[in-house]
Amino acid sequence: MKIVLKKFIQLILIFILSFSFYTNAQNVGINTDTPDASALLELNSTTQGFLPPRLSTVERDAISSPAEGLIIYNTTEKCINYYNGTIWLSLCGNISETGVTIDTHPQNISVCESDNGSFSVTSAGGISFQWQVNTGTSWQDITAPGTDPVYSGYSTNELTLTGVVGSNDSWLFRCIVTGNNPPPATSNSATLTILQVPGQPSVISGPTEICPSSTVLLGPQGFSTDILVHGSSAPTTVWFAPDFNDPIAHSATGGCPDGQVGYQSSWNNYWGNFLRLPEIDCTGHDEVTLSFDVSHSYFASHTNDWCRFYVWADGGYEHNVVSVKINGSDVTYDSGVNGKGFKFSEVRSCDDVQVNFDISAISDKSNILFYLEPSCGYNNSNSFYVWFDNIEFSAGSGSNEFTYSITDEGYDYQWTVPADWTIATGQGTSSITINAGSLDGDVVVTPSNSCGDGPSRSLSVDVCP
Repeated sequence: MKIVLKKFIQLILIFILSFSFYTNAQNVGINTDTPDASALLELNSTTQGFLPPRLSTVERDAISSPAEGLIIYNTTEKCINYYNGTIWLSLCGNISETGVTIDTHPQNISVCESDNGSFSVTSAGGISFQWQVNTGTSWQDITAPGTDPVYSGYSTNELTLTGVVGSNDSWLFRCIVTGNNPPPATSNSATLTILQVPGQPSVISGPTEICPSSTVLLGPQGFSTDILVHGSSAPTTVWFAPDFNDPIAHSATGGCPDGQVGYQSSWNNYWGNFLRLPEIDCTGHDEVTLSFDVSHSYFASHTNDWCRFYVWADGGYEHNVVSVKINGSDVTYDSGVNGKGFKFSEVRSCDDVQVNFDISAISDKSNILFYLEPSCGYNNSNSFYVWFDNIEFSAGSGSNEFTYSITDEGYDYQWTVPADWTIATGQGTSSITINAGSLDGDVVVTPSNSCGDGPSRSLSVDVCP
């Protein structure tokens, strides 16, 4: 026994003496007196190599809780393997294998504040995924849910952000994808943009008082007194309503406001009559506009109740109405040989009517007579009525074009204008062009984006009488 122990000690001494060691408090060198300062252990040889533990794939996979960075030689694969903290990876592989590739990279997203968003990658060869975030300084692994936003899926191919906040704006996100073969792949970075509900727009720029640009040729006539002439005929210089049928008559009440002229009866006998205006000198004009307030009945069964318009000029009756608008909407009804007008398609009360005439073909424009002719096409007990008030004639189209605008901040802008105005162009943008009517009111703009509507801005506008 003593002989065996003596021989073992001799073998140990021979092994130790066959190498030269250098040690200090920081590192160890074998066969070198000056190990590199960055190395904990340096081995130096020109005839020998470093031999790590040699295990088959089955033996490797049986290692319990391998440490990240653990190295072995895989005898099954004939290659060095290392553990990355999640899976074993090989330093070898087939010649065609060059590491994992990312098929689809994450895309930039825009998310409303307090909403949720997600980034994703696809990789056919991806085995593990690690999402990273750059909040403005450097890239950091996302390893916990956190707050503002709350992360989930940060070790999968899809990262979800729940409850984003304004301070997350412009943050960058990317994913590190690892496959069976090194190296891992890094996706392109994607930007998170935080959207806010728009704030109130700037002050609206545009006129606060609008005065008609057209020339008034007659009126406005508010019928505060009874100025109508009845009979079988009347001079062309007066307001005339013939009495061959129940005539259009004056009422001191019920106007828009005060007096009005019209007809009302509960036994209609297919009633129809006209109101003729005093002759108007339209010399120098090719287009004139008749405007007035109307109130009338409506019955679903009375599909023929309507009001038409025509003129007497150059020795005959002419039908030269271009359009009829009520509260800014085109309601023109073309009856053919009987001319144009509007149907009693709903109950109306003091609604604004504009009738545009093209008189360019009339030779003598010095004394044109204009007619309003309402009619009821039914004989029953329904109470048919029609009333006119504030009749005015003016030269021109009756449309007054103005522009209203705000500072464009890149949102969608919805505008509203008074009832008898129309928006010609610009709805949805920061600037609109309008055709003003006769009603005062507010010009209102509301900004919106995918997060919702912001607070509105309004401008009060007066229209000259």
